[in-house]
Amino acid sequence: MKCGRCGYQADDSSKFCPECGFDLQMDQTAARLYGQEVDVLFFYDHVNTEKVTGIVNPTLDQLDRHKLHGVVQKVLIGSAVSGTDENANAVLPFIKKSLEFLAEPYDEERFRHLSLPELKKEYLRLFERVLRVKSQRQEIMKPAPAPAPPKK
Repeated sequence: MKCGRCGYQADDSSKFCPECGFDLQMDQTAARLYGQEVDVLFFYDHVNTEKVTGIVNPTLDQLDRHKLHGVVQKVLIGSAVSGTDENANAVLPFIKKSLEFLAEPYDEERFRHLSLPELKKEYLRLFERVLRVKSQRQEIMKPAPAPAPPKK
């Protein structure tokens, strides 16, 4: 088995990489996520961290609690694509779903040359746009206030 941290080809029965000590079992658990489709609820956590955070496969209670300031994205966790970093492949499905929400075309070639930090920055920029657009769409959907009764 190949170590996810240093690339050393370790024995399949090894629990830790003999080269760098990385937990190979944890790496195998993460590898099982590839190809799985999950719902991710992203929301701005203004109470605890003041950052955007996410919940994988949220409960109905969590969806209700964050429905006004959150976005749910269904993503397929990608497997490694030749020429890209495995970690980058975890970010690309989120970028794709964000662009679909914004009704913009997704061209993977546009993102293949970006480093993982650049991909994350691109996704955060897209996510901020998704939240703004969602808020605007909800504002449009609000019913007009009822007219005041005529004065006598």
